[in-house]
Amino acid sequence: MQPEDLMALRRADMKTALVLMIVSTFAIIESLSFPLTGNYAGVQNVWYVSPALFPIIISSVLFLCGLVLMIKSIIFIKQNALTATAKESTASWWRFYVLVSLIAGQVYGFVPLVDFALSSFIFLFVFIFAFYSDRAIFQKRIFVIWTLVCGLLATVTFSTELTDETRLLFDWATLVFICVMVITLYKWAKQFNQLKVWRISWKTALIVTLVVCPVFRLGMLVPLPTEGIVINPMVDIKYVVRDVWREM
Repeated sequence: MQPEDLMALRRADMKTALVLMIVSTFAIIESLSFPLTGNYAGVQNVWYVSPALFPIIISSVLFLCGLVLMIKSIIFIKQNALTATAKESTASWWRFYVLVSLIAGQVYGFVPLVDFALSSFIFLFVFIFAFYSDRAIFQKRIFVIWTLVCGLLATVTFSTELTDETRLLFDWATLVFICVMVITLYKWAKQFNQLKVWRISWKTALIVTLVVCPVFRLGMLVPLPTEGIVINPMVDIKYVVRDVWREM
């Protein structure tokens, strides 16, 4: 890649970092409105089982990532101040668009409505694939699909009072959507010789989901934003195993 193109990408990274920091700041502020401690049914709950803890940690990590990206971009631009900046390419703009769509869609579409394990996996899988492949054509396609799906979910979330049964239907629909996206991205990756990217994307997303959700929900007893067809059975299994263990 030519120095001019690198300079354009680093400037695009600055915009991306700014969006990350702004979104994460708003998320932290919103999370701080949740009760950190409280007395429920005569039991005093401590801060580390607060529903605010998980989003605060995630938002803080997101803010830190944005800050690091911003600092690295500024350092690169200062060190190459004499290098001309190429005209921002379609690729650099799609990096920005898909980032905004992914984060906004996750926060306002998936998380309030869909089981957190499912929403975490599909977000991480698509996010890693879009940016690790670094192909504008993938980012454009993902932007369109993700924006349409999350727009529908957000509309349902903010316009309708949903029963538990209806939420379960959305969980199952999301599971189908995950399968469709895994297969679809596999076909894209195979077409452009990016199968390594596809494998790393789904494996990383699965490992993170399998580690983070049990640690917070079962280990730290932190309620997750939405618990459905994955989280609820996981909790039930924990107590079944605990009861069997105590009876042994």
